[in-house]
Amino acid sequence: MGAVTAVMAIGGLFVAANAGHGVPYYGGLFFFLFAVLFVFHLIRVSFDD
Repeated sequence: MGAVTAVMAIGGLFVAANAGHGVPYYGGLFFFLFAVLFVFHLIRVSFDD
């Protein structure tokens, strides 16, 4: 699940890079940030005792 989310995060960066400016740019960056935080959450949940 984390690997799929990481691939989707890269996709969000590609969306932001191709958008230039405006809503798609910030949407891609927001999606990247959300995906990175979600991967960190998955890591935390898997290692918590």
